[in-house]
Amino acid sequence: MADSNDGRPKMRVLVIDDDDIAREFLCSTLRAAGHETFELQSSIGATRCIHEKKVDAVVLDVMLPTVNGDKLARMFRQSSVGEQLGIVLVSSRPKPELQSLATLAQADDIVTKSEIQRGLVLAVQRAVVRRSGPRRRENG
Repeated sequence: MADSNDGRPKMRVLVIDDDDIAREFLCSTLRAAGHETFELQSSIGATRCIHEKKVDAVVLDVMLPTVNGDKLARMFRQSSVGEQLGIVLVSSRPKPELQSLATLAQADDIVTKSEIQRGLVLAVQRAVVRRSGPRRRENG
């Protein structure tokens, strides 16, 4: 992570959402907080983007075409890419249901679509901190 202009760590966040408007809203919320964003409409190319862009966190919509976001999160966790990757699930589903999906998927945090403006940046920051360990600090 690099430092943003105000001294806070600047995170590199991949946002995956098939809805153009929702994806742009997620990205603009993160960019307004000084973070760099990368966008995908589906899971295709996600692993490559994470490696090439050195992504700190992924924000995943649960209802993606082809592979649901919770299943994609589980796939990340089971691969080498997911060990230190912060993962946040986003959905319009009720919070208890979303929390249950996140637990099964080993996601770090959740944000309902109605809470994006006030909760997304904090959720991503918590996810990155949760996955930051001694190894990441040594390599970063």
